[in-house]
Amino acid sequence: MINITSIAKELSIPEDELIKESLKKYLQDKLLEIESEIFRIKKRFSVENIYELDKKAKEGEIIEEEAFEDYFLLDNLEAEKEKIEKLLEKLNG
Repeated sequence: MINITSIAKELSIPEDELIKESLKKYLQDKLLEIESEIFRIKKRFSVENIYELDKKAKEGEIIEEEAFEDYFLLDNLEAEKEKIEKLLEKLNG
């Protein structure tokens, strides 16, 4: 089985640097996925944020039932995005 120590040796870099860079890459990739999904939802409903989506649903500009799942998904994605951005800030120190 391959492990961090053997990879770090093979690449001639310290283990902690390999771990840090791997975490950064993972978080950056995850952030890109989340941002893509957020963009898709915003584009679908022609909104800039969750508040605008809520407003359009309340005013009847969009069918509330159609936006229901996306509303909660967008809310969760925005929270996840914020959490990942904070983690990346910590990693970048």
